[in-house]
Amino acid sequence: MKSVASTLRSLAASVIATCICVAVPALAAEPVTSAAIYQSRLQPLDGKLESLDRYRGHALVVNFWAPWCGPCRTEVPEFVALQDAWRGKAQFIGVALDEAASVRAFAHDYGINYPLYLAGMGGIAVMLREGDTRGAVPFTVVYDGSGHKVGTITGLASRERLEALLQTATAGVGSRPAGQ
Repeated sequence: MKSVASTLRSLAASVIATCICVAVPALAAEPVTSAAIYQSRLQPLDGKLESLDRYRGHALVVNFWAPWCGPCRTEVPEFVALQDAWRGKAQFIGVALDEAASVRAFAHDYGINYPLYLAGMGGIAVMLREGDTRGAVPFTVVYDGSGHKVGTITGLASRERLEALLQTATAGVGSRPAGQ
């Protein structure tokens, strides 16, 4: 007759073997993607969660900001101008860390011409995943049309730095802003 310890060891070995047999194929079947940004789901100001996959094929500038943030207020007019200049080649989006009413008022006052999303937990997770180790705004990430991260800007984004990243993000796709 087997001892209790021996029976428990056999049972534990069977459970581990079963877990490995079930888990390994599941891990192997998991697709590996270099464009995690497209899998992000955020809430636009006036709607339900949506995937950022709709921006695939264009350079993407994702700016994490808040209406109460001084540097954010400084950089938004540059983003508006750059969205116009790079229309058709690059898409700016803003991910706001504030309430919808405050974001709407700010967008109206500043003439924001690009889509805005509310951060919520999903937006904050994206911000942290993409490299904002401070967890502070402003934080900007630029991607190429395939969703590969080209660069990040922590703090106030200058026009020169953004244009340099956009040149890299659109290389081979016509890397000049519209009208040049």
